[in-house]
Amino acid sequence: MMKLIMKSVIFSIVVHMVYFTVIIVQGLILTKSYVPEIVESYENVTYLQQEVTFGYVINASFFVFTFLAVAIIGAIIFHLLKKRVQVTR
Repeated sequence: MMKLIMKSVIFSIVVHMVYFTVIIVQGLILTKSYVPEIVESYENVTYLQQEVTFGYVINASFFVFTFLAVAIIGAIIFHLLKKRVQVTR
C-alpha cells in the first residue's frame, strides 16, 4: 500500500513538473517571438483597461487539489496495471 502511495505521489509530481515546464517554455517562446505593432496597439488599450483589470489569479488551493487528484488518478492506474500483470501471469 505504501509503495502505491509513493508511486502515485511521484507520478503527480512529475505531471505537475512537466506542466510547469511546458508553461514556462511556452512563455519564453511567446516572449522571444513578440513583435509589437504600433497600428494595432491603440485598439488593445481599451481592451486592456476594461477586460484585464485584475489579471488572472488562481487560488493556491487549486494546485493542492490538482496534485491530490492526479495522485489519486495515478494510484488507480498503478493499481489496475498491477492487477492486469497478476492476471496475465
